[in-house]
Amino acid sequence: MRLRTLFATATVAALTAVSVAPRAAQAQQAPTGTFYMGTYANKILVIDEATLAVRDSIPLTVGIPYKMLLSENRQHFYITNPRQDQVEIVDIASRKSTGHFTLSTPRTTVQIDGFNVEPKERFAVMLVHSTTKRADRYEITKPILLRYDLAKRVVTDTIAWPRGEERDNAQIIFSPDGAFMYFFTSTDVLVYDAVTLKQVDTWDLAQSFFEEGMGRINAGFGGDLYEEPGFYTNLFRSTDPVNHRAMMGVARIDLAKRSVDFFSLGPSANTTFRLAPGKKMAYGLHTEVGNHQFWTFDLENRRVVGKTEFEGRSRMGLTVSTNAALLYIHTAGPTIDVYDARTYKKLRTATYDADMTALVLIPAQPTGAGR
Repeated sequence: MRLRTLFATATVAALTAVSVAPRAAQAQQAPTGTFYMGTYANKILVIDEATLAVRDSIPLTVGIPYKMLLSENRQHFYITNPRQDQVEIVDIASRKSTGHFTLSTPRTTVQIDGFNVEPKERFAVMLVHSTTKRADRYEITKPILLRYDLAKRVVTDTIAWPRGEERDNAQIIFSPDGAFMYFFTSTDVLVYDAVTLKQVDTWDLAQSFFEEGMGRINAGFGGDLYEEPGFYTNLFRSTDPVNHRAMMGVARIDLAKRSVDFFSLGPSANTTFRLAPGKKMAYGLHTEVGNHQFWTFDLENRRVVGKTEFEGRSRMGLTVSTNAALLYIHTAGPTIDVYDARTYKKLRTATYDADMTALVLIPAQPTGAGR
């Protein structure tokens, strides 16, 4: 496979002219999104991004919102409780729960270890294992992949493990039209028909990097707030096959074309990655004891342009504002810290009445517009 460059090749003069100062977009308008904060108070707080004021709350019947999965069309949350044996569905427009479901019975607890919803929300794919209480022991099953009909609220199929290799963790993502499932393994991507549940193709994603001298990588990318459906941009890490150095770079996967564009950044570092609106910039957090840093990635010129120390937390999450001008530090606690994305100056701290479990920012959309 011939790999294409992710961004237009810059001239040497252009590269040398790039300032090491951050080039965060300086949007004039205020941010227009809405935060949905899962809390230990058994509810989701609805927070206006521009003011960080609480506008509403959504009570939950399953208890603490341990995980919050946003549907592809951004119309529903699928909430998992801490025991991971119940799922509650929240309608975002009405800010109300539409019900919940469980696979457990009085004697058997079914724990949902992995969960993803098909883009049209016809069904979900779940990785589960069950624990049954007997008179003298507990019986625990091996991990099982299931298809769950969201309309009928029943399990309809058991999905065979690829190559018969069961595992405790599985990443399955869908094509934007819901026609295919992509099963990410440590070496390749197995393509399944989402209706028949049969494997129809194999994409050797890791080998693509290996052929370019990058060494093998762990293939698999999570979704991003500002990415297009069917595309996944993230850091990748690999080992130089010649010098055996740990390296990292940025890769963008196109599921429909089954292609990957990437560039190398240099030695690997413990850094997260979050796209900014427009996909020209990205930001990350480097965290270690006594050394917390904002990292700034210039994706157009394919380089890291800033590493700035700041007073962080022991556990942190990072979200980029919908106008690209702010960085939000959150998670672990009841606060959101707001930083200027250009200067990294701390602007304010918003405090809420409960510690958060998760935080999801949804940009405003025109009426009737899809993602």
